Amino acid sequence: MDVRAKAITEEMKIAAVMAIADLIDEKDLRADYVVADAFDPRVAPAVAAAVAKVAIETGVARVNVDPEVVRANTMKRVGR
Repeated sequence: MDVRAKAITEEMKIAAVMAIADLIDEKDLRADYVVADAFDPRVAPAVAAAVAKVAIETGVARVNVDPEVVRANTMKRVGR
């Protein structure tokens, strides 16, 4: 992780879950589609940015990196 977090906190886990949930538009929700697919190319960058933001806010980040930079770095890493 770009922010080199000292730990993975509950807040970071919640941020990851919320980032994934936020990728689905309410109009697209169905009984069989409530969470974005793990292979959706938006997932990794969204999760990385959200988790980095919370890591910085809660003081577990060793490196302060703008979450949008983390998003861009992750997009490069996953080939987007």
